[in-house]
Amino acid sequence: MSEDTTPSKKKTIIRGAILALILVILPTISYFWLNSGFQLRKEAVGKNANFGKIRSVPVIHPDGQKEDQIKGKVCTIHIFGDAPDLTPDNQKILDISEKLFNQFSTNPYFRIVSVAKDGTSEFRSYHQKMPSSDFITWAWTGATGSWRTIIENGYESFCLSENIRPSKDYFAVCDTSGQIRRYYNALDDKQIDRMVQHIAILLPNPQ
Repeated sequence: MSEDTTPSKKKTIIRGAILALILVILPTISYFWLNSGFQLRKEAVGKNANFGKIRSVPVIHPDGQKEDQIKGKVCTIHIFGDAPDLTPDNQKILDISEKLFNQFSTNPYFRIVSVAKDGTSEFRSYHQKMPSSDFITWAWTGATGSWRTIIENGYESFCLSENIRPSKDYFAVCDTSGQIRRYYNALDDKQIDRMVQHIAILLPNPQ
């Protein structure tokens, strides 16, 4: 009798395990996965975020037409400031921009914006030799002060809202309307990984 019931008990246990997997375990995993994705999107697009709106970067074409190079783009922005040198930190930031170029440059809605005035020969030589040099929108301008006002004031508000200490170097990320959505420590690898995830969420799908 026991020999007949043992296989039956095993079948019952297997059926129970399968039902538990279908009814409990898989829905739980799915919930946490979806919730994690929701939190990432909430961080990226935060409707209450109000950290300022970036300036335009105009260019005049040979035919005389004027174009804003970053209008309608999701942008990562870094201000190198006046006469930047090729310090280890600046080199790392340029290398990060190169990685962003490799990952997102095929999407027409993505741009990298770097703001500087002048720059040492070493600094210019380093970035000009990178494949991303023609893709990055360089705002070589004496008006870095106006960019700084927008970006730095927004960063101060961001740090206060997040209750974090300001970083020496950081990226700002704006959506396609030019609204700054979030800031990231440019020298923190984990922050950069999170920034990459958020850029992917903000980017429209290319047609």
